[in-house]
Amino acid sequence: MGARAVSPGGALLRTSRMFSVPKPLPEPPSTSLHIGDHKSATMTRQYPQHQSITTPLSSREKGDWGYKRPFPLKSTMTTSTPLIRVKKVDSVENVTDFASAADHSLSLEKFQELHVAMSVPRGKMSGEARSASLWPKSVFEEELDPTESQSGRSDGKRWKFRGPWLARMGEGEFVRYLKKTVHPKRAQFRALLKRKLAEDITTSQNNLAMEKGTPAPPKAEPRDITEAHFSEYLRTLRNDRTTLYGLVSEFLDLAPLAVPIGLLQSIHPPLESKSLYGNSGPPPSHPSAGISYLRTNSFMENHPVYGPQARRTPALARVVYPRAGHKPAKLGVGGFVADVPLGDNEFNIRFGLGRTQANKMLNGIAHLDTTTYGGAKAYIEPKTATVDPSGKVVLQLRETHPEAQVIAKESKGQSHIYHDAETKAKQATQLQGDKSPDRRIERITNEILNDDS
Repeated sequence: MGARAVSPGGALLRTSRMFSVPKPLPEPPSTSLHIGDHKSATMTRQYPQHQSITTPLSSREKGDWGYKRPFPLKSTMTTSTPLIRVKKVDSVENVTDFASAADHSLSLEKFQELHVAMSVPRGKMSGEARSASLWPKSVFEEELDPTESQSGRSDGKRWKFRGPWLARMGEGEFVRYLKKTVHPKRAQFRALLKRKLAEDITTSQNNLAMEKGTPAPPKAEPRDITEAHFSEYLRTLRNDRTTLYGLVSEFLDLAPLAVPIGLLQSIHPPLESKSLYGNSGPPPSHPSAGISYLRTNSFMENHPVYGPQARRTPALARVVYPRAGHKPAKLGVGGFVADVPLGDNEFNIRFGLGRTQANKMLNGIAHLDTTTYGGAKAYIEPKTATVDPSGKVVLQLRETHPEAQVIAKESKGQSHIYHDAETKAKQATQLQGDKSPDRRIERITNEILNDDS
């Protein structure tokens, strides 16, 4: 059977960029429920809400970006980053509302140049799992990338849920969720509890019959449960909050929460390990956020002169915020703000230990450096990155090796450590030849002849 014919107008709309652009993402949620976020109208959002659009130079010279009206050349031809985001195709004034999308596009390009593998947030483990949790685990591992609930597998490693994360919801949003989602499902949840009670009764009767050596009684059905028995079961279930919370979370498919205070003693020891997203909440998208698809940092760089390198090429970071009290200093790496590396190094002050001297402290850490052009900078090595519930990319840095810093500076022409004996001897011979009297007379003659001509 042939394909369905499409009208010329429908074919035009299908190939139009205006109809291929996805819907914008919602505003990033606030992670603070008590203190309002200090936002600016010009600040860069945690993640892009609109698709970044570009066009070839030949089309850009005509103002053609794939939409129904041309864009002004004055604002699209005078930029070195021809990337825009369309906020609204048609506004009240019959104009297309667009802005530059270079911030997120360049941040993505810079982040991919760091070659950082995305990892899941570290949860508090108990026993032998604690030592294994010290190493970052990739978000693409099969055991850490489930999206649906599966039998025999804990939901503590899931990142996608149909229900919300209650700790992130405001009071008004929570009340609306109760009215629109929870209240209409009361009858379904009571039916679920009756099935659960019938299963418990059947299991108890089978165990008792096995102990007495008698045949198993018939299976209990939910319709055989009386209202008095069910009310007593509800009263007992309300006192067992751990079981009740588990049933409610499974029924509504809620994102896991941290263990409530007072329930730690009633939880079985194997369940002491918290969910990966119990404290911070699940991410709004895949834990990788689509910005990196590396599974591990276990790869070796090969320098064209010095061969395989033990450490990766460091990145140059800028000190954007000095240390204030107990708050660590902030570094800007590839357009992302991160905390300084942990440990006793040039980024941290260890009072009373005497191991970090004041003259070894990096400029800009203890106070704002206003003398250095462009601000204080230092080389660091990105270790891994995670995505928090609000969509922010959280980088983890570590101190780099001095040899890696020297090699990185040499690649930028800021230092010179490699000397080829043959090249050096040839350069010395040429330098001596240039200083000989005959060579100098020849150069003077050539200069005079060129001037006269």
